[in-house]
Amino acid sequence: MAADVITQASVTPVPAWYAKELGKNAYADNIGSMRLEWVVRIRTAGGVEGLTIANSYMRRPDASVASLLSLLRELFLGRKASELVSMNGKAVVGPGRSLEVAFREHGWASIGAFDLVGKSLDVSCVEMLGGPARESVEAYDSTLYFQDFLNPELGAGQCAMEAREAVQAGYRQIKIKTGRGGRWMLPEAGMRRDVEVVHAIRDAVGPDVRLMVDANFGYDGHLPLLEDFVRETAPDDLFWLEEMITADVAGYRALRTMVERHGSRALLVCGEVDRSPISPVWLDLIREKLIDGYQPDIVSQGFLNWLSIERSLEASAILGIPHDFGNGVFGVPAGVAWGLANHRFAVLESERSPSVIYDMDGYRFADGAWSYSGGPGLGISIDEETWGRTHARHETTVEG
Repeated sequence: MAADVITQASVTPVPAWYAKELGKNAYADNIGSMRLEWVVRIRTAGGVEGLTIANSYMRRPDASVASLLSLLRELFLGRKASELVSMNGKAVVGPGRSLEVAFREHGWASIGAFDLVGKSLDVSCVEMLGGPARESVEAYDSTLYFQDFLNPELGAGQCAMEAREAVQAGYRQIKIKTGRGGRWMLPEAGMRRDVEVVHAIRDAVGPDVRLMVDANFGYDGHLPLLEDFVRETAPDDLFWLEEMITADVAGYRALRTMVERHGSRALLVCGEVDRSPISPVWLDLIREKLIDGYQPDIVSQGFLNWLSIERSLEASAILGIPHDFGNGVFGVPAGVAWGLANHRFAVLESERSPSVIYDMDGYRFADGAWSYSGGPGLGISIDEETWGRTHARHETTVEG
């Protein structure tokens, strides 16, 4: 059997711990202290291994380990690694033959394909995505949930304290969850608390730290209160307003007017919930210049889908700001590879999960940004000692 034929795939649930407990957002109860990474390992007969995670697949209501293994068998087993993607020199130009539909639906699998092919050819994913566009990727702390609910005694002061800690940890950009009036407080009281939290964090971190807010649609049906929020936080110089309301042209036209009326410089960004990029409502928002950034997830969409998104955005000034929360540690190499190669990329979302199973020696975080010293594929591998001691017993494998 040829060395580059894929003979094995496996899936393993691995805990990805946060640095702290994460509270609620506008619609979801407490995130907690940990989420699972469903780690997928794809191996050739010659011993080369590609890595990805199947978190988005396992979030489907009908998903199971058995169905995931069946999908991995169909996608990978018996194929040559070189057949997974189509390349022009070092750059990937499309999926391999018969894989276009599968990689469009299961974008996470395309990242495993990139990693495996890159390691087989000794080429980095950055080169496969077109080559470096920058030397490092800026990142923002995405863990400022409704932390005031976790410590009611401190209230907004809890959020301010955690923001200061993020700056001490090296972050120069912080995203703040807002939208408390969507579910957990009365609408006006929620808006007032949102404003209080933003003010407290700005006071805590000073003028040089970039702040953005994400309401997870918490202002739906409350445009007057949203205008109050925009007016009250304009002096805090927010970098962007994310998902303040559900995407539609009339709502975003009103939001754009609010921002301009009150002298806010905040960008309007959304799109993480778009599962079939670019869907009609977001195309309308882009055409009418009502959004400034577009945010489908980097792992669930995968590199091939994002390459297609970028081609669709070429004629616009829209920033690419891939969502990356819920991807655990794996989201860092996936996001960094994409960000390093992409001219439109703005900033990497970081959930600050420390690496447990990955060898990531080529990655370094300093001064608010990730750098990458190279290496084939994504430049990561499994720490086999830790894996064998803790996680191998939970690994389920399919061969063929």
